[in-house]
Amino acid sequence: MKTIIKKGLSVGVKVLISAAILYVLLSKIDTNKVFSLLRNINLLYFFIGSLLCLVSIVIISKRWQLFISDDIPLSKLFSLNMIGLFFNNVLPGTTGGDAVKMYYVYKKTGSGLIAAGSVFMDRYIGLANIIFIGLAAMMFGLKRLAGTGVEYFTPLVTAGFIVVSFIVFGFRLGGRFASVSKFYDYFHLYMRNFKSIALSFVLTTAAQLISIGIAYLITISLGAKIGVLDLLIFMPLIILIASIPISISGLGLREGAFVMLFSKAGIPQETAIAISFGWYLTTLVASLPGFIFYLYNKTEVGDNIENEIVDSANA
Repeated sequence: MKTIIKKGLSVGVKVLISAAILYVLLSKIDTNKVFSLLRNINLLYFFIGSLLCLVSIVIISKRWQLFISDDIPLSKLFSLNMIGLFFNNVLPGTTGGDAVKMYYVYKKTGSGLIAAGSVFMDRYIGLANIIFIGLAAMMFGLKRLAGTGVEYFTPLVTAGFIVVSFIVFGFRLGGRFASVSKFYDYFHLYMRNFKSIALSFVLTTAAQLISIGIAYLITISLGAKIGVLDLLIFMPLIILIASIPISISGLGLREGAFVMLFSKAGIPQETAIAISFGWYLTTLVASLPGFIFYLYNKTEVGDNIENEIVDSANA
């Protein structure tokens, strides 16, 4: 009961934060113009963007496979990632996506360590890559970012990520517990596998470039003009800002970042917000097949996924 209340409060706080940011942003602009832009979006470019989103999920699934084994086919990992994407977009605040992924891998391998460890490694490498690309983009486009605050935010996030990683994994906090100790062993084993780490960074970078390409298609579909160089600088930083886990699926944070950064390229606020919504909607549309995958896999993963994960993580 306490867990349910805690989760409910967490989701409620995120909803309030997203709503507050959006209220501030939308109260300062002509919302009718935003909706007008979205109504007249070029559907061909929009659906190409959604298809490209699916391509990026295939790439991310291959990255995840690096931390499991070839025993689980790429097609299965793709379906599980689609389920995760669907839950993240349609039912934000739940842990159903990751729970499904971990539980299925546990059932397949019989190891809660591999199940939880592989999902963690996949997310950890993905976050590290976003931070790295964001820092590189910031350094490359420092003049364009002057006065936005991002020139301070990104180095702080980078430093925080490094310090927390060093403290947690360098000192092996909680390592006296057998399950935690095994997790650290798993983490250090893969971190020493430079081939897998290098390939995972390459795959993540490819997925990020596709995401930037989708943003470019959305800008074209809305009739906006922005340079490719500006997108290469701004988008990694927007992705990094939107990944801060204080809002619902980055809602509000993402729009604020678009407005703040795209204004440096002369894009009006209404257009920047329309691009942000359009970019998110491509992901939302691409995630819809995840519900079909969920129904198909439901008999395998069962109805009480989260309860099973708690037990399997100690296996």
